[in-house]
Amino acid sequence: MYYSSEFATTRKRINYLLISLAQRIKSKRVIAYPVKLTVCPGNVCNLKCVLCPVGQVDGGREKGLMEFRTFKKLIDECGPYLYELDLYNWGEPLLNKDVFEMVRYAKKYKIKISISSNLRYFDEKICTELIKTGVDHLIISLDGTSQESVGKYQVGNDFVEVVSNMKKIVRKKRELNSIKPFVQWRFLVTRHNEDEIEEAEALAKEIGVDKLEITIFRCDMGSELLLNDKEQFENVQEWLPESETLSKYDYSNKAKKTHSVNGCSWLWTQSTINWNGSVSPCCAVWHEKFDFGNINRNSFWQIWNNKKYQDARRANRGDNVDTSGNICHICYLNKATL
Repeated sequence: MYYSSEFATTRKRINYLLISLAQRIKSKRVIAYPVKLTVCPGNVCNLKCVLCPVGQVDGGREKGLMEFRTFKKLIDECGPYLYELDLYNWGEPLLNKDVFEMVRYAKKYKIKISISSNLRYFDEKICTELIKTGVDHLIISLDGTSQESVGKYQVGNDFVEVVSNMKKIVRKKRELNSIKPFVQWRFLVTRHNEDEIEEAEALAKEIGVDKLEITIFRCDMGSELLLNDKEQFENVQEWLPESETLSKYDYSNKAKKTHSVNGCSWLWTQSTINWNGSVSPCCAVWHEKFDFGNINRNSFWQIWNNKKYQDARRANRGDNVDTSGNICHICYLNKATL
């Protein structure tokens, strides 16, 4: 997929081959850069989603917005090797006034850029910028087809307003004769909206989005890695749809239906950078105490192969060494995201 991608260059292809080899043999050191980064423009939000640590005002990570200079430092180092950049993680990315400057800067390195938004902080300028700056993929989170169902989980959201804003983006794309961004409506299924899926399919066609994504519900995102199967199920049970086919869990066994047999690929192929430059091994790490370094103090390359990263890779491959306290060791034991 990456090797023949439209975002490939000779340097990226060589880097990709090196990283693929490192992943295959699960080496503790990686002599190539990640092919994808998740960069959080800010962990602040205008909604209070029930199982999101930002919405819960969880103090596990300091709140703030990424400065452009932090983003530039990262992209200048990693950009020549990146195929993809997810410019979102915790919070609402459009609240960062520099987010479109970040998009324009990253585009110099021929990178596919995705943004996920609740589309509540929105105006005509933002609508135009989402199209003109070169965003490739726009994910819009809207969990239902009525104010009642949407408001159950996305506390503070406005169904009518978000649908109106989706229509504006589709209309503006046509006005500007642009195929980008690819507009994807992400519909997170709960027991409060599972009966609205057919209605969502019809509404998606009416709006003109490129894709409706029906996605399964996860447990408390700030604690997910710290919980085993049983604990995750108990944590999220009240939100799970009645139809087990719309869930990641086996309701009889109170456990995930499947687990990965190959372990986690993130430690060799991807990484996450938080708003203040702090580096997490994956996008699910909320508590800052588990982070592996900070790009404002060290280069990404130094962090990518430091002791914490090497210990994480050892834990992931099941080495008989003491890596306790490392978040990847905890996740591995819990089979938390696998």
